[in-house]
Amino acid sequence: MAPSRKEIPVVQVAQPASAGLPREFQHLLEWLGTGVERMEGIEDERTREEVLALLEGIDVLHRQALGRLLELVTNLGGSGLVERASQDPMVRTLLEMYDLPEADERTQVEHALENVYPYFKSHGGKLELLGVEEGRVRVRLSGSCEGCPGTATTLKRVVEEALREGFPGFVDLVAEEPPPPAPEKPIQLRRKPKRRPRWVSVGHLEDLEPGEIRALRPGGTSLILVRLDEEVYAYRNGCPPGSVLTLHLGRLEGSTLVCPWHGCRYDVRTGKREDAEEGKLPVLPVAVRDGEIKVAVGVEEVEPE
Repeated sequence: MAPSRKEIPVVQVAQPASAGLPREFQHLLEWLGTGVERMEGIEDERTREEVLALLEGIDVLHRQALGRLLELVTNLGGSGLVERASQDPMVRTLLEMYDLPEADERTQVEHALENVYPYFKSHGGKLELLGVEEGRVRVRLSGSCEGCPGTATTLKRVVEEALREGFPGFVDLVAEEPPPPAPEKPIQLRRKPKRRPRWVSVGHLEDLEPGEIRALRPGGTSLILVRLDEEVYAYRNGCPPGSVLTLHLGRLEGSTLVCPWHGCRYDVRTGKREDAEEGKLPVLPVAVRDGEIKVAVGVEEVEPE
């Protein structure tokens, strides 16, 4: 049972990024973050492990149930219904905590095959994902794997096994033949395209208060902005990096960013972990021009002049 408002300890943490949250909900999020931090500090190892295992089980249950709920809502009312429901600040904050809605089928398959691609590459081959339609995954093998007698067995043993384990919607695996070789063309020398950072506008400096931690998803990339005095810093929104446990519910202590889940402490100016020898948040380049804040998210190719 959640504690009453009087029982929730008052903790100085940054406000959640979702605007319009009821004060009681903001207060509950702060209390939960402080509670997890206290559980990390339980001295008895067995008790601590049991408590954290229980929290992990609750996390898995909620994640699976929310994912299933979104799937049912999408099937019954379309993706637009999910988007409209996500406009509610409390709903949006809960979904962000679990990094939902889930990725589309192709993204799920790409994740499932992450460890399979290097396997074929080490054998001089290449596995190419052609498409995913309603659980049917189409792939193509090329390089030294093309025409190899053991290819069918490898697909069955390695690729299909990875899909069954990492792609819940997997139905069938289809291996397509490589296209016929194209006729040779005269060699044409051309300059390679240049690669440069892809800058994305994420707001204006005047709208970001000093000491504020704000969550954003430009182009689907989950990140946080932190303003410290007149400087703005950007990082991937997760602790540890890549985790679904978001950092934007944390707090600033001077120039230190404190994780709301584990109590990890990062230097907000460099992303370096302060309370451990290893661990660093990946820094994203930030530029402020005429008051507009831009963050470099990935790279783009530009044809040479």
